[in-house]
Amino acid sequence: MNDRAARGFELARRIESEGFEAVLVGGAVRDILLGREVGDLDIATSARHEELASLFPKGRAVGPEGKRVFLVPCEGGSCEVVSYAGSLEGELARRDFTVNALAMRATGEIVRAGSGLDDIRDRLLRFNGSPPDRLREDPLRALRLPRFAAELHGFTVDPGSRDFVRAVRPPVEQCAPERIGREMRLGLSGDAPIFVRTLDDCGLAGLLEPLVGVRASPAVIVRALERLDTGAEPLVRRAAALALFRGWADSPGREGEGVRTVLARWGWPSAVVARVTLLVRKRSAFGRGDARREAVSLLLDHGWEFCLSLASVLEEVLGSDRAALLRATAASLLPRMATLKERIPSGDELMEHLSLREGPLVGRILRELSEEHLLRDFPSRERALKAAELLAKDHKEG
Repeated sequence: MNDRAARGFELARRIESEGFEAVLVGGAVRDILLGREVGDLDIATSARHEELASLFPKGRAVGPEGKRVFLVPCEGGSCEVVSYAGSLEGELARRDFTVNALAMRATGEIVRAGSGLDDIRDRLLRFNGSPPDRLREDPLRALRLPRFAAELHGFTVDPGSRDFVRAVRPPVEQCAPERIGREMRLGLSGDAPIFVRTLDDCGLAGLLEPLVGVRASPAVIVRALERLDTGAEPLVRRAAALALFRGWADSPGREGEGVRTVLARWGWPSAVVARVTLLVRKRSAFGRGDARREAVSLLLDHGWEFCLSLASVLEEVLGSDRAALLRATAASLLPRMATLKERIPSGDELMEHLSLREGPLVGRILRELSEEHLLRDFPSRERALKAAELLAKDHKEG
């Protein structure tokens, strides 16, 4: 059990000490039983919000009337406390899937498990109670089936639940874009081939169209994702690979803006959006001219990991022979990258040595020195300063 689970039990005991019922519910219980790290913390209690506010002065109620929850700050985030007006049974009956409709007391006792324990044992994902009721309450639950299939290793979707979603085609696209985007992000962060395959099995592959367009079949996308080397940034590479299936035809100077718009609308983290956009934008940045100079520019601008990501995406989606050349060329330059700080003078050194004022010229000379070092390997800092003198002279004469 990790620290977050322990914190959840601590909060439950605090509420119980005031005479209320309080149990861990949902994914936290599921993850404890599976031996996984607990992510989201949810507690269900008979205490009302005003009573919770008295117990936890730093907490706050959020959400619209009828769906309000009480957030209690805790290490690593917050704990979501739900007050049920009726019974715990009624609260659990409204949970999305059987494996999430579990409750655990602070003693570790499982209460009112229904078929959830059996489904965890059998690694089965299915709707909790009536599928029509669960989807009427929230159509997004249809998308959560593939997401959990990708996120929970070894779990499969119950054929009855899958066939029901495929038959009724719930209006998932009418849900808030950021809610759809969260499930897409989590699904692609897990076992992405299983996510796309299960989307297709459930008749939901069309939800990928904002990112991939309509030209690539789910089977083709799955094969590409299975081959893709995800490296140190799997979500970024997978999203960029999917985006390249669309062949974004952005106007000159706005390359990558299409995929940026989609991912931003989905509410993805800004750093991920920027990285995916950059990969899409740079898809043609290598193999059109001098390979070494192109690799130098990519390394200096974006680093080694970016070069690997670009190569992986190009290789698996575009079938490009540029990928192997980019990897090999960039790798051959790494020893010189490691000596950049040792061999290339700082901006202050350049200004003093060349009697220059701070300004764009200093930056241009530094960039050109860095490029020349990667291409030709200055043996010493002194040799780089000599080259800087010639560059400064050329710029002044130019």
